[in-house]
Amino acid sequence: MTLDQKRLQKKLAKKAAKRKSALAEKKKRGGFSVTKGQFLWAASVSPIHECLVPRDIFDRGIGDVIISRRMPDGSISASVFLVDTFCLGVKDCFFTNVPRSKYEERIMHLEQNENLEKVAPEYAAKLVENAVAYAKGLGFKPHEDYSMVKKIFGNIDPSLCPTEFEFGEDGKPFYVSGPNQTEADSKRIIHTLSERLGPDGFHYLVRVDPGEDLDEE
Repeated sequence: MTLDQKRLQKKLAKKAAKRKSALAEKKKRGGFSVTKGQFLWAASVSPIHECLVPRDIFDRGIGDVIISRRMPDGSISASVFLVDTFCLGVKDCFFTNVPRSKYEERIMHLEQNENLEKVAPEYAAKLVENAVAYAKGLGFKPHEDYSMVKKIFGNIDPSLCPTEFEFGEDGKPFYVSGPNQTEADSKRIIHTLSERLGPDGFHYLVRVDPGEDLDEE
């Protein structure tokens, strides 16, 4: 057998192994694979499992709002929104699908830092949407994945929630820098608030390195 024939056989064997592996995975998943968008659509029409909001989210100014649904296979799909009620709206968000036991484990972990309470779906959705609208009015967009992750709302109607939320603190936006924000981020946010509201129209609290001055620009 020539060297070229050996290489060809080796290549064909690799392709066959790859196909076998793909078929096994396909069979394991019920014969098909789904995209995140398809998963979100399936979640949006599934029954609500629970909706959770930190009891003190308007006192602390930040917290995780969770909307979860029960999938046909018993797993839990959930969208989690990190909501800044003081200023920036939805700072982060993600969608996940996990076994129910794993979901409950993650909720227990969250409750170590956040005093979560169950709320009506309309309350949770309205809180998230109103926070986004408040931040947009100040010049800030929600997290880049928000438009996809919010699809879990499905047919939830936020207008059915009678609660009126008050954002900011003491009647003004209050920007508090997060652990992942750089000084450049803080300067940009403060500049935007100054342009919109004037120097006395908001409060802020940031961490700076010695010798740095956020107002220098």
